Amino acid sequence: MDRSSLLRTVLIFVAVLLFWKVGLPLITGKSEAVQALPAETYVDAPGFAPDVIDPPLPGQPAKPPPEGQLCNLHGNRFNATLSSRGAALTHLFLNDPVYAGTEGFDMSTTPDIERWRSLRTLFRTASEGPAAQVKYDRFDWKLETLGDTGCRFTYTDDSVEITKTVTAGQGPFELAVETDVKNLSDTSKKHRFSIEQFAFRQNKDIKSHLGRVSPFQTDLACARGKDVTRKGKDDFKEGWLSWPIADRFVSVSNYFFTQATIPLDAGEEMGKPECDLLAEDWYSAGQKRDDDNAGAVYHARLLYPERELLPHASATYKQVAFIGPKERQVLAKAAGGRAGLGDVINLGFFSPVAKGLVSILLFFHDHVTFGSWGLAIVAMTISLKLVLLPLSIKPVKTSLAMRRLKPEIDAVSAKFKDDAQAKNMAMMELYRKHGVNPLGGCLPQLIQMPIWFAMYTTLQTAVEMYHERFLWFSDLSAPDKTFILPIVLGGFMILQQRIVPQQGMDPMQQKMMMYLMPGVFTVMMLFLPAALGVYMLTNSVLGITQQLVIERIAPRNKPPGGDITVRQVPPGQVPPGKRGGAKGGSVNGTFGKGEARV
Repeated sequence: MDRSSLLRTVLIFVAVLLFWKVGLPLITGKSEAVQALPAETYVDAPGFAPDVIDPPLPGQPAKPPPEGQLCNLHGNRFNATLSSRGAALTHLFLNDPVYAGTEGFDMSTTPDIERWRSLRTLFRTASEGPAAQVKYDRFDWKLETLGDTGCRFTYTDDSVEITKTVTAGQGPFELAVETDVKNLSDTSKKHRFSIEQFAFRQNKDIKSHLGRVSPFQTDLACARGKDVTRKGKDDFKEGWLSWPIADRFVSVSNYFFTQATIPLDAGEEMGKPECDLLAEDWYSAGQKRDDDNAGAVYHARLLYPERELLPHASATYKQVAFIGPKERQVLAKAAGGRAGLGDVINLGFFSPVAKGLVSILLFFHDHVTFGSWGLAIVAMTISLKLVLLPLSIKPVKTSLAMRRLKPEIDAVSAKFKDDAQAKNMAMMELYRKHGVNPLGGCLPQLIQMPIWFAMYTTLQTAVEMYHERFLWFSDLSAPDKTFILPIVLGGFMILQQRIVPQQGMDPMQQKMMMYLMPGVFTVMMLFLPAALGVYMLTNSVLGITQQLVIERIAPRNKPPGGDITVRQVPPGQVPPGKRGGAKGGSVNGTFGKGEARV
């Protein structure tokens, strides 16, 4: 693909992107329709204080409810705090220095609202009256601490005894949750068990900037069999979305962290739970849905089938909760590896290619670069350049052939400078006459595009880069705060444009190509992760090196050597692989009325 066509393609792409992101919302406006959600009401046990977002009790002023008893739990690479108010998480702190002291430190983003505390459980069904096993949605639990590795919560009334035990799991960032429901009455009772994960994000947290997608942009996922369904904030205008079976996991995730619940022992007897997902719009009166300070509460729920217990019978529900960073090697082993939790990482459309790149990156990190992720990126970039070298040969041959034809191309341009149509037709005849295909290097470049997109996704979503230092970068997952990298990258790209021959372009196009594209990438690198900049800079240096080698083998002021030749096609003979003459002309190269020829 010649540079003129590439430039036009890039400009069209940028124009379409700007229209989609900016123009279309201005034309159509953003929907302010109220989300179709039923009113959320609860039946509270006597003495249970409502949340601050609930209507106050009759005759009492609105005030924050008292916190319950707290239980501190020490797990593998984390500390957690649970409360008897909801028997759920109020905080979960990551211990590793790379995470401590950042926004990823406390995984619980909704600690002060009981209804939004992760690992919260509900038991009531649609059944009312004598058939209901549990009378209340919300009640105060009794707490028993199990050393510093577990918490046991109990609730008992005249018809049910509920015991909920949360302990530190064996794997990193894991919590084991076991809930036992026992029917204390002399008649059969029904209940329906659910357990839920929550996260809260304001719009300003998930906003993107140019090419930089916010690392806190949140999605919800449901994994069933080999399928993973992902939904974003704007997919819930009609309310809850449900799927009948969730036998692997449900999750709330951003780029680097996840909160996932994995069902255990969900088989014939217990029944497999369904997956319920929701991003609930949350904004105050007079505030718009897209206001920076408005946001959404993200719900990921496992809802088990309704179950009837005979008198004095019991049912036990078991889950593993994984709440922590999306470290690939840890995710692969989470809950014994049975859930395939690595699928919480969304690698996009080119996921198979991205997974291969991740494997290469991990290999270099573990075995070649002495634990340096920055050097691993450099090593991976070099290895990919070598692997893709055969695809670069055709563009190089085309470039050298075009270089040989440059005097004739310049002559045609001068001859038809005032007639673009005649100029294009004369160029086509010139290329046909010499057996040169100016688009010969386009297909190899297109073949490499999935790798480029996969590399972008891989490096932008890799928690392994989170707060990872390299050279002067304090965090490979964040933009370079010193602005050195964008400037250096822009300079190298300009140098590359000067070194690489620019055939078939007028001086104005050459200037645009030389400064516009480096300028665009320089601005984008102000917002993109430094890890991507390391990849792009390494790739640019390799491109310059490759071109310098080509210049040494086949200088511009000398005919190219070796097997790279431009051949004259005799009049009346069709170049190999071609059928018919140039478009608009006959096989012998003659043109009809109104057409140009060289």
